[in-house]
Amino acid sequence: MKDQLLLLISAIACAFGAWAFWHYLDADAVVALMTLALMSAVADNLRLRRKLRKTERRG
Repeated sequence: MKDQLLLLISAIACAFGAWAFWHYLDADAVVALMTLALMSAVADNLRLRRKLRKTERRG
């Protein structure tokens, strides 16, 4: 019962967050999502470059 209640509360919080995101950003929401995607890709690229450099030194 406790788990179901926590799941319901987290679902309501996520739904409210999604509504607030689209409601307040309106047309700029797509720009915000694209910016987040670009920043994520750059961060992943940097992480992979560091990992590659580290493995090249060993081998």
